[in-house]
Amino acid sequence: MAAFIMSRILQTIPVLFLATAAVFLVLRLIPGDPAHAIAGEDATAADIQGIRELLGLNDSWPEQYVSWLGDLVQGDFGHSFRTGLPVRRVLSIAFPPTIELGVVAYVFAIAVGIPLGVLSGVKRRGGWDWLLSGYTMVAVGVPGFLTGILLLWVFAVELHWFPSHGRVSFFDNPIDSLYHLVLPVIALGTPISAVLARYTRTTIAEIVGQDFVRTARAKGLKERHVIVRHALRNSLIPVITIMALQIGAVMAGAVVIEQVFTRPGVGRVMIEAIGSRDYLVVQSTLVVLVVIVVVANLLADITYGLVDPRVRG
Repeated sequence: MAAFIMSRILQTIPVLFLATAAVFLVLRLIPGDPAHAIAGEDATAADIQGIRELLGLNDSWPEQYVSWLGDLVQGDFGHSFRTGLPVRRVLSIAFPPTIELGVVAYVFAIAVGIPLGVLSGVKRRGGWDWLLSGYTMVAVGVPGFLTGILLLWVFAVELHWFPSHGRVSFFDNPIDSLYHLVLPVIALGTPISAVLARYTRTTIAEIVGQDFVRTARAKGLKERHVIVRHALRNSLIPVITIMALQIGAVMAGAVVIEQVFTRPGVGRVMIEAIGSRDYLVVQSTLVVLVVIVVVANLLADITYGLVDPRVRG
């Protein structure tokens, strides 16, 4: 198992390297010059040139990339072009609210999607299956930001059941924090739960028709034990794959949902940084997001080995 885990970890290194190169290149291809944004409209050509020199923007792209990557490996994210603050400090403030929203929405999606998919797969063409079809159609078809706006209008503006904006730290007031999270979590987690439910339903529907499930039922085992211990366990690998892939969707969706509900977090930082061409902030933020997704897929690979020893080779 140790060799299996180490091989998976080594495979992530070139992925992370290519991701940093892609992030760096894409940002450099976006029109605009951060020196112009920092200098202002009344700046002279000499002022702009001085800022470019100070920020290292006159260096060639390979030189800028190598310099940035070298600092990144050492844990130095540099300083924001716009504010002059260390990027590490900016991210340390921006990421906790986004991680908080993403984790709770992910748990919500699993708690709703997996049971609904299991019920639908076991009772095909029944009431639960029809419910899943309708739920999936609405949840996947309606964009998350539109769901958020509708939730705001109904439950915050009209009914006044939940706050319409802001965030309270879980460590300051856990109850109030969850109260502020209800609507954003539903808006973010609903489409993810629909995807998980659909894939779970498909895999369960295939498994329950196989011989070993029929044998388990013939032995007189309770239906709950048959489904949980036999059907669900043997359908976990494709479901785990989708769960890992959805982490990227959760983090990307959180950036949008934060704007709808006026929550602090990565979304606000990214928009401000992109508007001012603050390369280091955008690059570092994207790299952290990529690392989260890559680590999630690494953990999914390791989980495969735990669930099914045949995967270890």
